[in-house]
Amino acid sequence: MSDAETTVHLLGKSVGYGVLIGVGAAFALAVVIATRLIARYLNENNNSTETFMVSNRTVGIGLTTSAIFSSWFWATELLWTVTMTQLYGVSVGFYYYWGLIVPVSIMGVLGIEAKRKVPKGHTCLEVVELRYGKAAHILYMCFCLANNLLSCAAMILGAAGAISIIADNLSIVASSLLIPFGVLCYTFSGGLRATFLGDWGHSVIAIIVLLYVNTAALVKIGSIDKLYELIFTGPNEGTIEGNYDGSLMTFRSQGAVFFGIIHLLGDMGLTVLDSSFYQKAFSANLKSGVPSYMIGGVCIMAITWPLGTIIGMATTFLENDPSFPTYPRKMTTFEIESGFGLPYTLKSLLGDGACGAILLVIYLACTSTVSAQMISVSSILSFDVYKTYINPQAKNKQMIRASHITVVFFSFFAAGFAIMLHYVGANMTWVGYFYPILICNPVCPMILLFTWDRQTKFAFIASPIIGIGASVGVWLGTAYHYYGEITMETTSRQLPCLWAGLIALFLPLVLTVTFSLFQKEHFDWNVFKKAELIEMEGSEASSPSEVDVVYESGSVSSPTEDSEKRSVDKSENVQLQETELGVSSGDEYDEEEQKLIKRYIKIAYAWCILVVLVTSVLFPMSLYRNWIISLSFFRGYTGLSMFWLYGVFLVIAVYPLYDGRHSLGRIGQGLWKDFKRIFKSKR
Repeated sequence: MSDAETTVHLLGKSVGYGVLIGVGAAFALAVVIATRLIARYLNENNNSTETFMVSNRTVGIGLTTSAIFSSWFWATELLWTVTMTQLYGVSVGFYYYWGLIVPVSIMGVLGIEAKRKVPKGHTCLEVVELRYGKAAHILYMCFCLANNLLSCAAMILGAAGAISIIADNLSIVASSLLIPFGVLCYTFSGGLRATFLGDWGHSVIAIIVLLYVNTAALVKIGSIDKLYELIFTGPNEGTIEGNYDGSLMTFRSQGAVFFGIIHLLGDMGLTVLDSSFYQKAFSANLKSGVPSYMIGGVCIMAITWPLGTIIGMATTFLENDPSFPTYPRKMTTFEIESGFGLPYTLKSLLGDGACGAILLVIYLACTSTVSAQMISVSSILSFDVYKTYINPQAKNKQMIRASHITVVFFSFFAAGFAIMLHYVGANMTWVGYFYPILICNPVCPMILLFTWDRQTKFAFIASPIIGIGASVGVWLGTAYHYYGEITMETTSRQLPCLWAGLIALFLPLVLTVTFSLFQKEHFDWNVFKKAELIEMEGSEASSPSEVDVVYESGSVSSPTEDSEKRSVDKSENVQLQETELGVSSGDEYDEEEQKLIKRYIKIAYAWCILVVLVTSVLFPMSLYRNWIISLSFFRGYTGLSMFWLYGVFLVIAVYPLYDGRHSLGRIGQGLWKDFKRIFKSKR
């Protein structure tokens, strides 16, 4: 590790600080301005818990899709894809995607089930308390908070390490603390709506950079045919243990399959236990939830597929090139497992500009995750701790204050936890292989919370506790069995983590079903209708936009006139939202909405089954054979991956603008009217 830190120089420290401080502050300012414009011209009030937590449940397909895409656009995803491709070959891009789309499809089912059964809900833990009481609520709150902390710390750890190595060994402590700072500003101010806007902005910039680096890399190499040729003449071809014929260019790869399963297990936990995903589901209108999860899941492929196929495979032969930053030595195990192959390869192929661009993307991808985790934790600590156990009579103002405090606390606690992991010797791969062992245990009971009326309280509580003990025991026991010792290195090997992760996911499922069948209870779903919706109170219902405005006459409006105007504007805006989104503003669903929900539930289940069959059976099994990828297949495979990336740019970057065109028009009209009034008043 020390050798890498002292001999590899990519960019200067000033570039790192410029991104961490300058870009972070600029992006935060842009998002804060956007949320203020929305508050003023669309009458959204971030001093209301409904707006801060679930964005008034009116987010359309465009923003919801970009938020889902951004939720899985992790900094570690960029780094890990290249790392695992370097280790196991071309199939990694698909197996990484497999671990993403299956949990997203399952979350699409849980999201619409939650919306149907708990129309007034804010967090998944509210539902736990309603069904199983306080003991289960406290237990699963610990699970969810641990999930939030591990996912956020893993992201900061991986991103801080990459930023440090790119920016001339910039302090890990400094980068870890500065990563949450910019996102803290806009999340603190704008709540979930700001997170949605930030997700869209991050995604647009990141996709543009990925388009640039993948396209430029192919041009620099010469062609897809040249890339294919260089892979086969590279030093690593024919040396990969567990691959057919030792080749990088085969889908018959034991290491890639094991990695895909471990990654799938981890993402199951990260998804089902992450309250921010439920908040996105609650915040989406009825017509956008399921389609957004479907479209977002398909779009995620554009991250790992071309990056692994082009940049990851280029890493396998560039390591012996004099342009490679570590030349003449090989990359160390620590460098490989920390994901440094991505910046090293871009430096070798495309120079400083590409390194700076990927530094920006890593930072933005990390802050997207951190912002979602901030909102998730703030909702848990404010709704499920503060309001439930400390101040049951808390009103909007107190709830928002509690949310703000917890956002600040969690940001720096997660950063500190990531710093601790760094100093005890954990890297991105160790953490990524470890957290499925802990967070998978409550996954199946949590899924059954929304989908099976026979799961009992005892089964819900006991099964994950037993699962944790068993999975940790299997993890340590198999590490000792296979490698003769228990160390940081042996506990990050694939087999111990694979067996432990499988136990963590499936043992609680068997236990909770078995316990429940013996007790023979049936839950009444109507109990969920008791979920409390915090009402806005008098002064707190006022929008920040409620300020005196100058009218064309040049005089300032009276409070009465201004109030009447705002009342009309708000009424028009609600009507506009109902027209655009197809959802009523009431608490209960009418007959048409009930039919819509039933239709989307069928679609969600059908899509989930289709995804599992295609990605788990049809595609990988047909290619998992004694076969080396041909040149013609590689041309089509690589070309289609780039086509997919360009298509995703249209879906994620352009479509949200079209989807929100009416709201953008209202904001534009409002700005124009205000400018005219100000100009006339000065005359």
